[in-house]
Amino acid sequence: MRTSSRKPATVGRLEKRKRERRLRIYDAAVELFRSQGFERTTVSQIAEAADVVPATFFNHFQSKNAVLRQMTTEVLGVIELMLKDEFESVASTRERLTGFVSSAAEQIAETRGLARDVLLELVRTESEPGKPPPYIERIHEPFAALLRDGQQRGDVRRDEDAAFLAEMVVGILNAAITNWLANPDYPIEQRLRQAARFAWEAICAQPAPREA
Repeated sequence: MRTSSRKPATVGRLEKRKRERRLRIYDAAVELFRSQGFERTTVSQIAEAADVVPATFFNHFQSKNAVLRQMTTEVLGVIELMLKDEFESVASTRERLTGFVSSAAEQIAETRGLARDVLLELVRTESEPGKPPPYIERIHEPFAALLRDGQQRGDVRRDEDAAFLAEMVVGILNAAITNWLANPDYPIEQRLRQAARFAWEAICAQPAPREA
């Protein structure tokens, strides 16, 4: 009885230490990616920063790309939270749209190189031939909901379906992202804000013409 009662506690402690070690490796890798870039970071550097041997790193991650893939999951979560925070506010549709884009631009500006590496990995690992990246599909519905609400408010045009308008807005924003992924010197923060203004001009409700 004593042996069986101690076994779960021992296993629990081992699992806890394993999770803590994995998190330490992950945090060390993220910090190195942030400070010196993904390409310049080696597994040996990550292991040294996490105070483990390289073999221990490989017990938890297949490669440094596997660390980057885990980061893509977190980034998608951050994007969805930003959408929720901005789109559920009581501001106008234009303010909510531009507020989300400004927040995204600020996030990119803080860790420009790492953000690009993460998005590149996201596109490489999740895209299927002939289909848009999954992150596009995940943000489409929140945009469509925003624009449906805008149509009810009267500040978004009603001659097109909200789902179509959302597809166009997301496409405009993604064009800026795609250009940045192709060219790291592309002024992504500026272009995202410009794209948001351009998209708004395309979807906003036009004032009724004055009678002569």
